[in-house]
Amino acid sequence: MSTLTIPRGVILSGSAWTIGTYAATVILRFGSNVVLSRLIAPDIFGMVVVISAIRTGADLLSDIGIGQNIVNNPNGDRPEFYNTAWTMQFLRGLVLFGLCLLVAGPLARLYHVPESAIQFGALTLALLGATSTSIFLLQKQLRLATLNMFDFVQDVIGTAAMLLFVIWSPTIWSILLGNTVGALVRVIGSFLLPQGGNRMILDRRYIGEIFSFGKWIFLWSLLGFLSINFDRLYLGSVASLGLLGVYGIARTMADLPAALAGRLGHSLVFPLVSAAGQISHERLRKEIGPLRLGFLLAAAIGIGCAAAGGDFVIRAIYDSRYAQAASMLPLLLLGAWATILCTTNEYVLIGRGKPQYGTAASSFKLAYLVIGLPLAFQSGGMLGAILLLVTADVVRYAVLLFVQLRAGVSFGRQDLLATLALFATLLALTALRDALSLGTPFDGLWHL
Repeated sequence: MSTLTIPRGVILSGSAWTIGTYAATVILRFGSNVVLSRLIAPDIFGMVVVISAIRTGADLLSDIGIGQNIVNNPNGDRPEFYNTAWTMQFLRGLVLFGLCLLVAGPLARLYHVPESAIQFGALTLALLGATSTSIFLLQKQLRLATLNMFDFVQDVIGTAAMLLFVIWSPTIWSILLGNTVGALVRVIGSFLLPQGGNRMILDRRYIGEIFSFGKWIFLWSLLGFLSINFDRLYLGSVASLGLLGVYGIARTMADLPAALAGRLGHSLVFPLVSAAGQISHERLRKEIGPLRLGFLLAAAIGIGCAAAGGDFVIRAIYDSRYAQAASMLPLLLLGAWATILCTTNEYVLIGRGKPQYGTAASSFKLAYLVIGLPLAFQSGGMLGAILLLVTADVVRYAVLLFVQLRAGVSFGRQDLLATLALFATLLALTALRDALSLGTPFDGLWHL
């Protein structure tokens, strides 16, 4: 008999909805990305990479885990609590938008992008700050069918709007306008969901609780953002916008499996472990272990196949301006595997109320990148940078494994088994390619 308060059928249903809608979203985004690559130049993609990184960084600059607080706190479904959280989120969005307006000038000069583009891109921070807490309440209640369908419909509308704008005018402004429409759709739609109403309130009792848990979420989010996006921020300042745009294409494709792991961790593992309360570590491993292993093995085989043949896909779909992305993809996918392992472990720790461990792991990764990436790029160019990036999450994983072993919630054997499955798949398919005189996925690395 399950020791969790959530029925196993709900867990399986939630997993199916999350994976299914994510697969549809990947197809949607991949298709739109291909269309965009035919309409706009690589340097515009480079601008998008820079502006997205700046906007995301600003968003996480003061992240106190509004959603995580609502999901994790026993009072999270009380109107006084979630309305206080919504008010804090709304005010934070306005403040961040104002800060972006102030710092847009220096950032524009550093990254060689229009100042007004950074300011326009930051408008989504103010808009998304008004998003209803209904999304977090659905997550807390594990109503993942409704939540995932909402996310998918919003993606469809936002992507369609952006493509129409770009077809009309293939500029950075059309992409930013599409993102703004997508943000508006998300905000308006969130108020149409169950428990979608919010009102301004600041309850002192709950402000303290939100900040108490949120201080670790803030550090985890900030360090996580910097460790994940430091490559874009650094390369954007030393590489051409065209090369950065090509790198952005490869990185976007490589990040897809890691993004699925993040979605599963955030929408399923985190609320599930939070709902489990203080059951023993052994019982927790027994409950989520089989589902976790099944996902990791599927992801490992999928990444092995993608790394062995993804270069064919890029060369077939994208034009010659993006040819170098085919050479970057295999290594970036191997780096994404380490990210998946880290993500699946971090959300277990956060669900147990220990976000500080993820914070520590991200700080080690960030230090590794800050020291190593400039040296790697200066000595080995883009190839040197990518080789270092592939190993960055191995550092983060080592820290997480250490703290998990001490806490008694380690899944190290599962991680090792899945990693062996990935490399077995990659080696077998690479040998098959070579036998068929199709070369290997790593042949183009020396031309980067």
